[in-house]
Amino acid sequence: MEKFNYDFHHTRKPEDYLVYLKRFRGNPQKILEMESGIGLFLQLCVQEGIDAIGLEYESEGVDFSTERGLTAIQHDLGNPMPFDSNIFDAVFSNQVIEHLLPDAQINMINEAFRVLKSGGQALIISPCRHFEPARLDKYHIGLLTPSEIKQMALKAGFIDINMGYNRCQPVPPIPYDLISALFKAFNTPDLLSQDACLHCYKPL
Repeated sequence: MEKFNYDFHHTRKPEDYLVYLKRFRGNPQKILEMESGIGLFLQLCVQEGIDAIGLEYESEGVDFSTERGLTAIQHDLGNPMPFDSNIFDAVFSNQVIEHLLPDAQINMINEAFRVLKSGGQALIISPCRHFEPARLDKYHIGLLTPSEIKQMALKAGFIDINMGYNRCQPVPPIPYDLISALFKAFNTPDLLSQDACLHCYKPL
């Protein structure tokens, strides 16, 4: 695997990830981030009084996180996670699953389900395969569509799957408000989506 370039991560701040933290319901107190990069989301969680652990493929990201007192473990998401079952309130993944091959994607979703407590929630953020800018990124070797990632989550056992965070692509010359309304009316069709995101729950 080609070494990942963290340059973009260093232009961001922990607060940039607050929008994602706010999507979790019920104030989870123990969160796992799958691929934590240089620890920006982990740092935000610490600032908010949340116990957070990150898994990260690259040693550079792990080192950068641990040097700042964050908890990060080097790990390949194609393998079982180094945790007992049923221990996390929430699992978060931002722009990760599209970097994995199909077997690793399935393992990632299944392992997220396993390590969550009953009633725990998962939030996965990813670009859609039909969004051209995403296809131009050389690191995006496993782009999915909204319906594909939903089926993976259902097969793993997740329920109450919310696809409402997926955004519509602009389609010039159609006004964006109109195309967005159509997008929502027809339940986020794959071909019009920028994203392949979901928020879902492990059954009680």
